[in-house]
Amino acid sequence: MNQTLELYQRAVSLGLRLEPRGGDKLAVIPGNRCPKDFADVLREHKRELLALLESPSAGLRPDEIPWLHVARQVLAGEFVGCDSSTRESLTIGLRSIPHPLCHCALEWLQSGTMRQT
Repeated sequence: MNQTLELYQRAVSLGLRLEPRGGDKLAVIPGNRCPKDFADVLREHKRELLALLESPSAGLRPDEIPWLHVARQVLAGEFVGCDSSTRESLTIGLRSIPHPLCHCALEWLQSGTMRQT
């Protein structure tokens, strides 16, 4: 799995939210809950994380833009344990959206990470 996606998922599992702020800044919310060693790793991979998180709609059709929110939901684990029909619907919806966030969510869907054991 993509290292940037793994970092994003680790942040989510720690109860953190990552957001782009003002150009080249990465906000970690709440910052006081981020372990120092993980903060250092996030700094090292800031550029890749910003590319993943930034959601410029330039070039996306109006019907594609809502899929960015769905991709964030997938990556945050909101569909873990969903049935195969839902997983297939998400896959169909995300696979044609030309955005890195959607590509990462699709990769996660296809990796089997969403399936509960």
